[in-house]
Amino acid sequence: MSTKLSSRWKWLSLIYNFIALYFNNCCIHGFRYLVKGMLMLLERFLWLILLSISIYFCVVSCLSSVNRFQTKSTHIGIERNSYKWNVSLPSITICPMQRLNDSRFAAYCLEHNVFGKDRTELRDFLEQLANSTYTNFENIPEYESIDHTLKNLNIEPENYMELIYNLSWDATHSEESGRVRCTDGSYEIRVTQVLTEFGLCYVCNTFLGLEYSASYMLFGEYPQLNGVLNESTMLPIKHGAFFEKDTGFTLIGFTNKAIDTYLHSPHDVMRLDSNFGYTEEGSAYELEIEHITTEPNLEKTTSVSQRKCRFFHESNLEHYPFYTKNSCSQECRLNLAYKVCKCIPHFYPNSRVKNPKPVCSYKILKSCFPKHAGLFLKFYEANGHHGKIDECICEQNCRDSVIRLTKASVMRGSQMLLRSLGSSALVKFWPKNQFKRQVIFSFTDFLVSLGGTAGLYLGFSVLGLIELFYFFSMRLFWHIFGYQI
Repeated sequence: MSTKLSSRWKWLSLIYNFIALYFNNCCIHGFRYLVKGMLMLLERFLWLILLSISIYFCVVSCLSSVNRFQTKSTHIGIERNSYKWNVSLPSITICPMQRLNDSRFAAYCLEHNVFGKDRTELRDFLEQLANSTYTNFENIPEYESIDHTLKNLNIEPENYMELIYNLSWDATHSEESGRVRCTDGSYEIRVTQVLTEFGLCYVCNTFLGLEYSASYMLFGEYPQLNGVLNESTMLPIKHGAFFEKDTGFTLIGFTNKAIDTYLHSPHDVMRLDSNFGYTEEGSAYELEIEHITTEPNLEKTTSVSQRKCRFFHESNLEHYPFYTKNSCSQECRLNLAYKVCKCIPHFYPNSRVKNPKPVCSYKILKSCFPKHAGLFLKFYEANGHHGKIDECICEQNCRDSVIRLTKASVMRGSQMLLRSLGSSALVKFWPKNQFKRQVIFSFTDFLVSLGGTAGLYLGFSVLGLIELFYFFSMRLFWHIFGYQI
């Protein structure tokens, strides 16, 4: 027993001597007075209190710097040098109210032996289904022949959108007289057929790449180029400068009876509840814009949690290969629809996800969704059981535009004159202010802040940190095994 106690006291003495050796030689102020032999116990106790207070406030100040670096390292400033800006114009998304192509539908019915009343009712059903969204699911017709026809054609809810896509036609590839095109009067701007919450639509003047196309989101294939046009000469997006007055463009070429127009940021997708309503005539919109830009090094020097925004390629979404705030809201909406109705509508990209969700049949679309339309659109149901939904948190787009409508007018007679429908966007007054996301507390500032705090309270430095590591690694090893330094 005495041998064990002697060995234990020997190890405790060895540890105490090593700690005393570090306190006597370290660069941190005050530690040496805790083990200095000539000091009384009261003096050592006073130094222990002072050191404890210093360490406490040092830790509190360092945690404050850490919190500032993680949550308040960026801000949005205002720039006013408008003469130098090259401003991008807003985007236009137009949804034609007639989605199906007559010749393709006729060929499909002929191939699958669908005739007479069944063909007429199938056409009306598919057209209404292609034009359905959260505001009008109840308008989907329910004919007696539909279930039988869908069964014979082997069409499940998962095939709804693919069938509509195959029976439609990418109007950007039509002949010149019927081609959907976007022009500013001198150049053509690229137009893409896209998959939205209102079915197949066309977007012009967007920063989003070809991943934002119906063919890519449905099948993972980039849209085919128009063999007639030299698309390399097209503008991907229309810009303007301060001295260019009345700059705009027109998206035209829709030969059906009515269209629905959405104006939005070129950095984002359309919002379902921000349309201008159906129109049977062309429309012209005068707009004001304000841009939110970023410093060139913002993406490299900050994380998403620091800047509280995401770039296009920083997608954390399951159903969309890119990130925008509105596409994030759409994914929240489909997740909410799955939670409430146990399935999702047919117009969401679902086939390429890791765990596809079940797609709603038209009967569930008619029965479940109209009862919760307000919840799905606004994430709030005042008189329902769900109340306010706080689960969906979508970061802002790091680069974005705020669009304000100043004037809207109908271009009467444009369909007779141009033989098609369309909408134009015009910017008469260029913005005098521009917002810019900037780094105000960089990683270098963070290190300087930590070092200054440690130096102020304890006299600690980088060399002191190296000394601490040295003492409790190599020096400790040598001390334990009896080496003399």
